[in-house]
This record gives sequence, C-alpha cells and structure tokens, in this order.
Amino acid sequence: MKAYPPAAFLMLGATGCLSVGPDSCNATLLTPVQSATGPRMVAVNQAAVYTLVYAPASGCGTLGSLTEQVAGTTRTVTLNVNYTNCACGTAGTTAQTTYTFQPPQVGTYYLRFVGSSSYLVDTLVVQ
Repeated sequence: MKAYPPAAFLMLGATGCLSVGPDSCNATLLTPVQSATGPRMVAVNQAAVYTLVYAPASGCGTLGSLTEQVAGTTRTVTLNVNYTNCACGTAGTTAQTTYTFQPPQVGTYYLRFVGSSSYLVDTLVVQ
C-alpha cells in the first residue's frame, strides 16, 4: 500500500457540531483510516471486501458513514464518525468496519482510503 498526501484533506474535516439542547451535542467528524487490508486481485463483479481499522476520538463515537468518490478507476473512501455527547470522558478505542467494492469491468483500480496525513492506496487488479 502506498501513501499519498490528500489533495483537499483539510476541506474534508469536521462537518460541524450542532447543539440541539443544553445537554446534547451532535457532530460528524472525518476519521482517518489507520489500515486497510483486502484482496489484490478479483474477478469482474466479484466483491472485494476491505477491513478498515480506525480510532474514534472518544468512546462516544460511533461509525456514521463511509463515503466514496469515483474518478475513473480511482475510488476515494472517507470514513465519518458520529458523536452525540458534548463531554465524553471515555477514551476512544480502535474499531473496525468493512468497505466492499464490486468492480464492474476488467482493469486496474486504485482504492484510496483517507488516512491521518496521507491516503492509504491499494491497487486492485480485476480479471
């Protein structure tokens, strides 16, 4: 896996904190992928499943969403964590989720996972 600096990494940051009451806060934050493991080769229309490891900033964080941007044969995957507590005293622990990509045609695909200071890039060959 190669690492590349993300082009607009700073623009992908926090989506904000919305106070919905005196004791309630909601925020969704981009969370870096620490590692991504998956296949190097699959067949057309075969699911390529990647295990993503990430660490929420606090114990109050839960997986919000994975978003995917497509540019030709490159897929850029961003992981977002939801926080629903204004003051969480619990430290975050490492967590895992999966990302599934089902390639539509033969070729070489590049899967870029947003990391802490660069992209984690995996190359997938589809036959």
